[in-house]
Amino acid sequence: MDHYQCIQMKDSEDAAILKRFVEKERIFEFLAGLNLEFDQVQVQVRVLGKEDLPSLNETISIIGAEEGRRGVMMNETPMVESSAMLSNAGNMKNVVAENQLNAANK
Repeated sequence: MDHYQCIQMKDSEDAAILKRFVEKERIFEFLAGLNLEFDQVQVQVRVLGKEDLPSLNETISIIGAEEGRRGVMMNETPMVESSAMLSNAGNMKNVVAENQLNAANK
């Protein structure tokens, strides 16, 4: 979207200001799009409570760390691991069923 806007910059300082403005907008859009399960107070303190707003990458990292911390505190298994475990369990069932079928046919 940013490429479709016609903005005239006079020098590199203007470009730096615009870059930081766009990054702030993306940070706010990212934070606004978070699931409601995130503790909004923690997000505000860890991201918006800093003297200087962190970069977008730092913000994503902070939120990822908060998600990991919350998962440990709530004793939750991350979605990636649990879905991998499900797919592995499904594969194991197929192997067992195939072995039983082969044994029955012998």
